[in-house]
Amino acid sequence: MNVDDSLLMSYVDGELSPEQRAEIEAAIAHSDELAARAAALQASVLPYRAAYDRQTVPPVPESLTRRIEELVSVSTPQERKAPRGTRRFSMQWAAAAFVAGAICSGVLTGYLGGYNPLNRGADPWVQSVADYQVLYGRDTVSNLREDKASTEQVLADIHQRDGMPVDVPDLRQVGLKFKRVQRLNYHDRPLIQMVYLPERGDPVALCVIEENESDAPVRSGQVGDMKTVTWRTNRLAYVLLAKAPSLDLQAVGNSIASGKTVPLYSDRAEGARDS
Repeated sequence: MNVDDSLLMSYVDGELSPEQRAEIEAAIAHSDELAARAAALQASVLPYRAAYDRQTVPPVPESLTRRIEELVSVSTPQERKAPRGTRRFSMQWAAAAFVAGAICSGVLTGYLGGYNPLNRGADPWVQSVADYQVLYGRDTVSNLREDKASTEQVLADIHQRDGMPVDVPDLRQVGLKFKRVQRLNYHDRPLIQMVYLPERGDPVALCVIEENESDAPVRSGQVGDMKTVTWRTNRLAYVLLAKAPSLDLQAVGNSIASGKTVPLYSDRAEGARDS
């Protein structure tokens, strides 16, 4: 059973069925790493709901509720989504919490108006990825270990089930250490996320989705706090993104898009590792 952080968080929050909970507990009992991750997530659970229950918040705009649902669909595979009624309630509560916090800090402008000047021109899927990735900090992935067998299995599933010829670029030459690859979901379409960690600063992500569009050159942009580099080739759309990157993202994107960056675990990459 593949137990990722989203499934562990559902376990910690008590949102799983008894059968799923029993499976997670069995997996935790046989894995010190899973036990440590579950304990860390449990320690991060704070009484946010009770705090917001005591607050008077304005009505939640329907557009904001839909936006949060889009973000959740990126991070949560379709088969793990909650029943519709439960999901609707949780989305409304999450949106209300967001509105209250945003009003207190005075940063609500782009959301209620449906417009944010930093997001102009971004494709919807890039916007959703950026909104998701901005939640990542260094601690999110710093303790993850590179797992060659797991990575190759995920890629094999993507190749066979989704027909997407996606490989993990070897970015060690530019100071980025590969951490993990995940198959996420965007509007019932597979969205592949690869996460790297630089020597300093926040993670860098490379995300890929299938798009029936013509090729497009490498282009830099910004979505909110995230620097982005996008391109399309062979019906695959890519975005490389990070907060305040310490390296030239466009140069890295050009190297990947032009095929100059070798896939991780390939013969050429292994030779570079040994040299």
